[in-house]
Amino acid sequence: MQNDGMNLWRQMGETLANEITNGVWTPGSRIPSAPDLAIRFGVNRHTALRALAHLQDEGLVRIERGRGAFVVEDVISYRMGPRTRFEENLVGLNRVPSRKLISLGDLPADEAVAAGLGIPVGQTATLARLLGEANGLPLSYGSNYFPTSRLPGISEVFRSAQQEEKERLSITACLHQVGITDFQRKMMRVRSRQPTNDEARYLRMPPNESVLEVIVTNVDSDGIPVMYAATCFCSSRVEFVMDM
Repeated sequence: MQNDGMNLWRQMGETLANEITNGVWTPGSRIPSAPDLAIRFGVNRHTALRALAHLQDEGLVRIERGRGAFVVEDVISYRMGPRTRFEENLVGLNRVPSRKLISLGDLPADEAVAAGLGIPVGQTATLARLLGEANGLPLSYGSNYFPTSRLPGISEVFRSAQQEEKERLSITACLHQVGITDFQRKMMRVRSRQPTNDEARYLRMPPNESVLEVIVTNVDSDGIPVMYAATCFCSSRVEFVMDM
């Protein structure tokens, strides 16, 4: 690579950007590591890292700590409405949905959870933390609360679903097994904030990038709350389309 007055890292970045534009590196594919790029372009590792950082600043790649740099995928137009379902949303966009149960347990409801579920503060709620993916890429990480006394057996249903369905776990199917055949949103609030360390780690995103947090209360056909959830989406991977 020639030093003709333009910074070497910038020349390198432009070459890689052109390759991404021309389809040499397809969305979701992994860019060679900084050491490999340094060898290819005849530069030092620091220069290669700066070129990759520049590509990330330009929105062409995302850098995942410990995994490398990946070409960014198209932003997912995630539909939001009274009966939004994660799986149906992604299948309709020709994406493969998957869900993983990260943790499951019972805890006393704090004020926010109690208000969302319509139960007294301190009453037991079941918390299921779920990681949602589209084509294997983390898209959402959510804390889902259920009224334990109102939905007896909900913990066992989630545990069984995780064992049987592995990565195809469905909240809709789990609720159906405890007698909730239909539910819809009663309340939804969206806000932008910085991710926690756990959220950034599970979503495989830079800690300085914001998340879009969606807080919802879902009710059954009688208007009784059956779920309160706070779910974070990586802001660079999704846009919300509101169905009116």
